[in-house]
Amino acid sequence: MTHPNVSVRRSIESGFVAFKLNMLERHPDYKEACAGGRVMWGPTMVVSDSRGSEIRRWVGWLPPGAYVAELEFCKALADFNHGKFADALAGFNRLADSGGAPSIHAEAIYWQGVAGFMAGGKDWDALRRAWSRVAEEYPDSRFGTHASVIEDAPS
Repeated sequence: MTHPNVSVRRSIESGFVAFKLNMLERHPDYKEACAGGRVMWGPTMVVSDSRGSEIRRWVGWLPPGAYVAELEFCKALADFNHGKFADALAGFNRLADSGGAPSIHAEAIYWQGVAGFMAGGKDWDALRRAWSRVAEEYPDSRFGTHASVIEDAPS
């Protein structure tokens, strides 16, 4: 299973507080724990930042490698949301360059471009490089489609 996996445990321990709620026996803090969102099926993973704002959620089991990649992605998104663009870029770079979990690779490259743009003081070249890559490697994905507008970006 996923949570007993050593890599998953280490990733959780490196910057997350994990807890489990039973959907059938509602805890008094259930709504707050779910970041105010509705849980429709289980398992539902909700990742919130240190301020309690939801960063990401997913439904369903993930194998250990994909789970760790999701947690790393969440760290990078939290950094981005808190204006730590260089830290976010470093996180997205690791995911984009490692190949990461196939399920988030296109999204990691997409956000690599956005973080590079912001970290570089509106660096259009960083955005163009990443978005051209995601549009080329994942043309039929949601993020490949989003990134295809880079052709219209200022030179």
